[in-house]
Amino acid sequence: MNTEFFVAKRYLRSKERKFFSFSTTIAIGGVFVGVAALLITLSMMNGFQNELRRRILGGTPHIVVRRYFNEPLTDYEAVVQKLIQYKFINAAAPFVIQKSIIKYKTQLDGVVIKGVDAGAEKEITEIAHKIVDGIFDLDDGCVVGIELARSLKASVGDTLIVASPFGEQFGLLPRAKKLILKGIFDFGYYDYDALFVYMDLKDVQSLFAMGNQVSAIELHVDDVYKTPGYSNIIEKDLGYPYRAQDWIQSNHSIFAALKVEKIITFIVLTLIILVAGFNIVGVLMNMVKKKTKEIGILRSYGFTSQKIMRIFIYQGTMIGIIGTALGLIFAFIACLILDVYRVDLPGDIYFIQTLPVEMSANDFIVTALAAVLISFLATIYPAKRATQLTTVEALRNE
Repeated sequence: MNTEFFVAKRYLRSKERKFFSFSTTIAIGGVFVGVAALLITLSMMNGFQNELRRRILGGTPHIVVRRYFNEPLTDYEAVVQKLIQYKFINAAAPFVIQKSIIKYKTQLDGVVIKGVDAGAEKEITEIAHKIVDGIFDLDDGCVVGIELARSLKASVGDTLIVASPFGEQFGLLPRAKKLILKGIFDFGYYDYDALFVYMDLKDVQSLFAMGNQVSAIELHVDDVYKTPGYSNIIEKDLGYPYRAQDWIQSNHSIFAALKVEKIITFIVLTLIILVAGFNIVGVLMNMVKKKTKEIGILRSYGFTSQKIMRIFIYQGTMIGIIGTALGLIFAFIACLILDVYRVDLPGDIYFIQTLPVEMSANDFIVTALAAVLISFLATIYPAKRATQLTTVEALRNE
């Protein structure tokens, strides 16, 4: 065994040599708390971001092709036929999106109506798999989100009234249509569950007097993370006045805010590890003072300044490694427990009802390396101070 490492390991223990000394335990605990807190928080943020991404993708088309200024499309059949020729597009379908009012008995609410072809919608979004009550059937009916159903106090089989706020017949009298509530969906994403109403494409076109026009064309592609590149290809081929917007652009503000928040959280929580690093400095400085006599004896036996320095570098680095290892183990176990017993969240604020936890290998590796590096850097000054003691002065002071 390396002599310097052997001495450093002995310095970590108490006088009885059975356990770590109190000061060493405190220093290890500081690193442990910092590493564990950072990893648990980052895992929570990963889970939140990834779950939010999955739920958004569940009800959002990967790419939407529309005209500039959101003008309605009249020649959409030809555009659809051209789009489905791309190998990366799995499905394409026109849809209509309109804001409207929905009523059940005395309950009234503002909604976003999405008119779709039921068969095509199943291939583009996960709506058919998110039905929690009833079925996904739009024939003279509609499906609504679970939060909207609760707000209206409506159940499957009830008759709802959907109205266009302004109509062309009889001045400004609104158009209205009675629909049977065929199903209730739950995306787990509050904005969708509280606002969206799915109706048949033809019914929505008739209600809003759109003729054969549609709002846009929705696409399902083979790789959701390549949509920016796919959008550029589509825009280049279709040309003006068409534009393609992928799901990342549509939700850019949400994911940008989450990314910035994660970076800031990492920086702030890293300060805990830095505090632990200063604690290591204090422990080693105290150790240098206590071991002045022993340092003098080691110097008299031929230990060079480099060897003395390595003793305290090894000691501080071992504190960092042990604290980091314990923090990694604790964070891993805590994340597993938190993933099973999820924390409840208010859905109208955080978009989802429970907080998932997802561990990232990169987060664990980066945090571990940062903690060990900080611990190593914290050893340099005390180690240099130890080498400044001369043999005669060290023994004389004892």
